Amino acid sequence: MQMVRFIVAALAALAMSTASPARAADDCPAPTDIVVQSAQRYPAAKLDDNATDMQRRDAAIIELGETIELTIKGLDKLQADADCRKSKGLPKRTLVLFLGGQAMKGLAGYAPQPPAAEKMRFDLAHTDESKTAWALVLAKPWARDRDVDVSAGYADSHPFNSNATVPFRKLPIAWAVLGCLFMFALIAAFIALLLRTDMCREGRPAIPSDVVPPAPPTAYGPYSLSKVQAGIWFLVILGAYIFVVAVTHDLSGTINTTALALMGIGAATMVGSALITTNQGEGANADEQEKSARAIADRIKGLRANPPKAGTPEAAVFKKQLNDLELAFKRATNQSIGLWRDIVSDANGVNFHRFQMAAWTVVLAFIFAVAVTRILAMPDFDNTLLALQGLSAGTFLGLKVSEPKVTSVPGEKPAGTAAEKPAAPKTG
Repeated sequence: MQMVRFIVAALAALAMSTASPARAADDCPAPTDIVVQSAQRYPAAKLDDNATDMQRRDAAIIELGETIELTIKGLDKLQADADCRKSKGLPKRTLVLFLGGQAMKGLAGYAPQPPAAEKMRFDLAHTDESKTAWALVLAKPWARDRDVDVSAGYADSHPFNSNATVPFRKLPIAWAVLGCLFMFALIAAFIALLLRTDMCREGRPAIPSDVVPPAPPTAYGPYSLSKVQAGIWFLVILGAYIFVVAVTHDLSGTINTTALALMGIGAATMVGSALITTNQGEGANADEQEKSARAIADRIKGLRANPPKAGTPEAAVFKKQLNDLELAFKRATNQSIGLWRDIVSDANGVNFHRFQMAAWTVVLAFIFAVAVTRILAMPDFDNTLLALQGLSAGTFLGLKVSEPKVTSVPGEKPAGTAAEKPAAPKTG
């Protein structure tokens, strides 16, 4: 048995010793003495001999979408390695550009001249394969231009030795100006439509014709929480899309499932709120609201007829009661009492489910916007965050069914206060 084991071990050693040279003969070792000597924009700008250092630097700045040319010592060896691997049927080694130490996968270079010229060019493009690497290179696009380390190397290995750098501009001035102008115009138009139209409101004020309002009526009805939420997501996602396109020049693949889900939740909430309002019998509610508005107007008229003396404790009570009645009159006549109060209030006051939905919308919209500036892409919210937004919207719709539709008349003050005492008749 020992003799048999010895013979088997000897044969295995002999087989390995004969196979190793064969594998070595079939392999093409990668070159190790490759050096990137310089990098510059292509085509290089032509400058006069009197050009200043600032002008030379501006002419050398590289942006996304342009071409960079590398001078690589040993480029002929890389070509020989590629020919060797092709002739032996070995997997191809992919040569890619490295910017700031990041492998820009998908950016394959090309040699415009024979390898002996040691020139290789790369077109700077934002691809799906290089999206993560570009996010690191283009981070904080509003920052000033800075020098970026440049090299080349195999996609699955380290970059070649290099001392080359290029001045890199993350956000082109023309794209930045156009993006800012468009966003400013969009935001200004949205705010103007929000304030001056019924775009995000629920109906128009309805004041009884024979009732003198206690204050000049507003021109528009109250803001709708569901419409304002849908408007916020529209504005945030559209602004994020414009920002990402301005920095990455990537027109496709920018909108992801998270953005669609958030816009879908906003649209579904708006539609559900409209259906609930329509199915609750607006005619009967309108008649009851008109009666309530008349009663509140009479209370305000009677209260103003007997004001207390200024500077007394009763004056503060009188002012608060009058403010409450005027606020109730605006609610009863479907007038706006301010954006924040409108979206968190029903016919009789602030409700928690409305506040909850508004708060989560603002928080998630802020997180979404900040994430876009950091990763230069629409963030992927996990199912928990999306469910949270959907849950708050569902709670709002569920409790909207039971919200009071008629404004109640604020209770009268306890007897004995100056505001409720009849005015004493004046004597001669």
